[in-house]
Amino acid sequence: MLLRLVLLLLAFPLGEMFVLHPSPEDQSHSREQEIKKIILKSLHLPKEPSNSLSQLEHLRESLKNSIHSPPGNSSLPEDSGNSSCCRRSSQVLMKDLGWDGWVVLPESVAFVQCVSCGSGTSVQCCKPTAHHIVPFVYMDASGLVLSTVRLPRDCGCDLAEDTLDPAAMSPP
Repeated sequence: MLLRLVLLLLAFPLGEMFVLHPSPEDQSHSREQEIKKIILKSLHLPKEPSNSLSQLEHLRESLKNSIHSPPGNSSLPEDSGNSSCCRRSSQVLMKDLGWDGWVVLPESVAFVQCVSCGSGTSVQCCKPTAHHIVPFVYMDASGLVLSTVRLPRDCGCDLAEDTLDPAAMSPP
C-alpha cells in the first residue's frame, strides 16, 4: 500500500496534482458579492432593503420616462497607457445582483476593477486614478432615496507609492 502511494506521488508533479482552480460559476458569484459589498458600503446600507416588486417596477418606468440620461455604455481602453496596471470592466445589471427589488435606477452600472497586468507587478500598486459619480435611486423602509456611488473609472500604477492597503483597490 505504501509503495503504491509513493509511486503515485512520484508519477505526478505535485504542483499540478494538488492545484484546485475555482469554477467559473464560483468566480462569478465571488465577483458579484464583491460588487454588492462595495455598492452597499457606498450607499451606507448595512443590507439590501426589501420592497414590493410591482410598485417598484411602476416607479422605475415612470422615472425612466421623465429622466433622460446619457447611455451608460462608455468604452474606455482596458489599459490606460500604463502597461503594469489594467482595468477589468464589467457592465453589471441590478437584476443580476438580485437588486431589482429595491434599486429603481440605474438598471446597470459600469464596474471597473484595477488589477495587475502581469505576474511580475505588485497588485497593490494598481489603484483607481479617476472615478465617476453614479446616481442611485432606491426604495427603503422610509421611502424613495436618492444617493450617489463613487465608482472607479480609470486605473494606474505608481510604483513609488506601492501600498499594501487593499482599500486602494476599491472606492472610498
